[in-house]
Amino acid sequence: MSILNAVGIIAVFAIFGLLMMTELVPTFVALAAMALGIAVVGGLGYEQILNDVIVGGSTRLSAAFVAVFFGAALGAIVEQTGIAEDLVKTAAELGGDSPFMVAVLLYIAVAVIATSISGLGAFIMIATIVFPIMVSIGFPRKIAAGIVLLGYANGVMFNPANWVFYADVTGIQLQSVMVWALPTGAAALLAGLGYITFQTRTSSLQATWAAEGGTGAENIEQMGSNVPTYALFAPVLPVVLVIAGLPVLPAFVVGILFAAVFSKPGAKGLTNPKQTLNQVTHAFHEGISNAAPAIALMVAIGWLLKAVFAESVATTMEPLLSAIIPENMVLYAVMFIVLAPLALYRGPLNLWGLGSGIIGVLAAIGVNPALITTTAVSALRVQAPADPTNTHNAWTADEMGVNVNAITKSVLPFAWLTAAVGIIASVYLFGV
Repeated sequence: MSILNAVGIIAVFAIFGLLMMTELVPTFVALAAMALGIAVVGGLGYEQILNDVIVGGSTRLSAAFVAVFFGAALGAIVEQTGIAEDLVKTAAELGGDSPFMVAVLLYIAVAVIATSISGLGAFIMIATIVFPIMVSIGFPRKIAAGIVLLGYANGVMFNPANWVFYADVTGIQLQSVMVWALPTGAAALLAGLGYITFQTRTSSLQATWAAEGGTGAENIEQMGSNVPTYALFAPVLPVVLVIAGLPVLPAFVVGILFAAVFSKPGAKGLTNPKQTLNQVTHAFHEGISNAAPAIALMVAIGWLLKAVFAESVATTMEPLLSAIIPENMVLYAVMFIVLAPLALYRGPLNLWGLGSGIIGVLAAIGVNPALITTTAVSALRVQAPADPTNTHNAWTADEMGVNVNAITKSVLPFAWLTAAVGIIASVYLFGV
């Protein structure tokens, strides 16, 4: 393969990456076209493209498909049973007379719920409960939006379905993702608390709090409180079980059944098995709908991974990329920390976009898969709360009546700090 092939592959990346970043072409279509373009330019034959890229790529991330589906079912039942709503209400009540504590506890509640939910609909359900409370206690709309988005991004780091996807992209062990996620998730929590601390250092907030008479009591009283306290553990139960060593899918099943059975006052689910089973069935049906967009994107990512892992493509790109990626781990960390915002706008470090192909190439040419995968997932710590192209960011901006880029500017320094810690943890764990 000649240098012209390498230039051609880069051109395919650039063209479809630009189309994706500018939203001229849907991400799914751009990734699929990118995969086929790279396969053609990389010298793959018709049968290899058909059988390996399209057929093999469509099931390349099958483990992640199923995990996302089960996770979406858990998220659906957490929403249906009122567990998510009661978590928010409990957090608001526990905050008492302190706007800072209310904000911190609502942040934690959103993060806990985000360990199980997926999809824009579930995010909207949480946000429409939390936003009125935060606005009523004096938080500016932009800041309320930032707190919820940072909390959501913190929680999805511990969603087992996402762990499976990250591990499946380059075939690394799930344990590697979990070991990286714990310190990085702690850093995200500290960054979120730092954001809240910074934003609550205003006398106007305290004055508004006093004028409104506390925690937006009307908003809280409107919420039902029919879920037993122990049922609120359901969203994080699968996370605990996976960390303890249980496989992801059985952990989700336990979480789903726990939520369905114990969310009834007096645990009536134990005496009404038909109602409980119907609720579980409905949750799985809704889970299919909620998980469909992510699964569709994973199909296209699977095509792209199959294309870039092809021997001819990897061989073509190895000399160029080997010259770009530093072997010195300090320089490696510095480079990726500086470049972390390239995960925004479906950029080259966004694992749900162009980045999936780039880390596939890097893994194919011999870069430690655990290192490069967790580095890319670290960059997602910028993307998850701050990317204006996220559907939940766009909806939040519209709902709160603020500019979506203003939200990005507000949360970016704190999200970037989390990404930096994640990259350092990645290098420490897998780069030495």
